Amino acid sequence: MTDWPGDVAQLLDTLGIERTAVLSLSGGAAYALACAHAMPDRVTAVGVLGGAPPPDVPWAWSDVLPGRLSPAVRAAVHRPSRATTALLRPVFAPLTVRPALLPRYLQVRLNPADRRVLGRPAVRRAMAATFTEGLRQGAGPLAEDRALLFRPWGFPLAEVTQHVHVWHGTQDWQVPVGLGRVLAAMLPRCTAHWYAGEGHFLVFDHAREVYGALAPGVGSRAP
Repeated sequence: MTDWPGDVAQLLDTLGIERTAVLSLSGGAAYALACAHAMPDRVTAVGVLGGAPPPDVPWAWSDVLPGRLSPAVRAAVHRPSRATTALLRPVFAPLTVRPALLPRYLQVRLNPADRRVLGRPAVRRAMAATFTEGLRQGAGPLAEDRALLFRPWGFPLAEVTQHVHVWHGTQDWQVPVGLGRVLAAMLPRCTAHWYAGEGHFLVFDHAREVYGALAPGVGSRAP
């Protein structure tokens, strides 16, 4: 996790961007907060949509792992080993067959609020393109990403000094709102936004509010 900010710093340098905000969805919270921790002079603010706290605090991490995983695999996700990724790769392999169909799969299994959002053709097209690109290199990168998220992140959240906005729907079935509340409580400077009756993909209905909260200082270029 702590390697990620170096890649982001190189990207910002290449684009000529000196300071920016970072916005994350779901498991991206770990990466966004890692950037804030590693680059306090460049990251102006952080947005977290439907995020969870690190696994080394007492939250029910096992409840958000696929139910069909064996006890050995469930235990392995906490061990920083290449074997963890190898164990998880077959679990995610079916997702790579037709990734463009994943939005329709999510629409069936998620809560009514998310089904409503994913029922929009424009949203499904955007999600299909995202999943297709994200899974273009197979199940290995996804398995590694999932394994990383269930290990300690490598930095204390108490040292994130930027203002963090947390947005979370109370009907989020992907990342239950209780996890969002734990994350918000761990951050020294946090404004939490709880959306009654909304789900994991609330950003499609509240993009203006989200970007507006992060807008000051966003995208300022180096002189």
